Amino acid sequence: MTRHSAVHEEAFDTDVMIVGGGMVGGVLARALAADGWSVEVIEPRRPDESASFDRRLTAVADAGWQYLDTLGLIDAPLAAAAERIREVRVFDRGHFGLSRITARSAGVEALGYVMPNRALGERLESLLAGPPTGEGEIRYHRPARYERHHTDADGVTVEIRHDDEGLVTRRARLVVAADGADSAVREQAEMDVSRREYGQVATVATAMPARPHGGVAFECFTTGGPLAVLPAAGGRVSLVWVARRDEAERLGGLDDAAFAQAVDATFGHRLGGFSAPTPRAQYPLNLVTANEPVADRLVVLGNAAHALHPVAGQGFNLCLRDIRDLARVLRADRGAAVDPGDPARLAHYRALRLADYRRTIGLTDGLVRGFSLDLPGLGHLRGGTLSLFDGLLPLKNRLVRATRGIA
Repeated sequence: MTRHSAVHEEAFDTDVMIVGGGMVGGVLARALAADGWSVEVIEPRRPDESASFDRRLTAVADAGWQYLDTLGLIDAPLAAAAERIREVRVFDRGHFGLSRITARSAGVEALGYVMPNRALGERLESLLAGPPTGEGEIRYHRPARYERHHTDADGVTVEIRHDDEGLVTRRARLVVAADGADSAVREQAEMDVSRREYGQVATVATAMPARPHGGVAFECFTTGGPLAVLPAAGGRVSLVWVARRDEAERLGGLDDAAFAQAVDATFGHRLGGFSAPTPRAQYPLNLVTANEPVADRLVVLGNAAHALHPVAGQGFNLCLRDIRDLARVLRADRGAAVDPGDPARLAHYRALRLADYRRTIGLTDGLVRGFSLDLPGLGHLRGGTLSLFDGLLPLKNRLVRATRGIA
């Protein structure tokens, strides 16, 4: 029995049931178990098949990286696989104007880190497969599929279909939906969502630049969408090129040499060209937000709550702040009997997250729309705005805090 266990513990199989065992669900399980909660995770894929732990790289802001470290997730192999972001440069293709943020001016070692998703997946797997550092327990249902849940006054009954055991019923006090933008849990709970189609596709790969990246992350805005060139370990860079659907289809059809040349031309030859690109993956981009992040004994988290455009790299960092705040709200004084699905506790979590959601979603959505407009003279205006912004310290300091993941 954990230190957070509530009364009538014998009626429940676990404190918290997490649907989705990818990056968000895995980190949350680690955080809650370290706080003493018993946790169960439903994940349809085996560890080496998880869609969350693919070949992509993720930019983790400084504050998010420090939070992962407090959870004991940053070990030597993960740190070695990540690359520091020492500087961020933002510019509009074909126009003057540049905004720069440096780690030195922010007084930190790095503004963030670019890590392979698989490296975090391997670290989580090594920890979650063994005993947690706290008093909580983690049990995986994997491979298994969430079927449905039923909520009553005291808890939630969750139906899980195992490949080998058939249908299994488990009782929990709280369910967390971390099963992605097309969340089955959110749909089954009939929670309203807002959707915006950007008409854009992200083409993702890594490549070797001709000149050292020096830890600099670039965000190059074009009328079709942003091109992000992020520093990666081993001297490589991560490429995230957002373009309109027809242009993305063309990019997907290029051979490796032609694709590398297209990146270099759009990027303005800032790193002297690119070679040895990895196989490309493409992802259609939409803004999907749950109109309410909580319901009766239910929290939607990660992409289930907010699937964002990748501009400015805010998505996973927003998820980490979700995890941090949910763990704080559920945490109680040692020895106290606490119900993690208590409506007042979940309402507190909702109130904590609301301002961050509005600010971060507004930032990414505004950048996408503002830099994608192709009107006469607008490019020069954007360039001038970037240059002006670079000299306005109060505004720039706010951007530094956002870049570092500090809400």
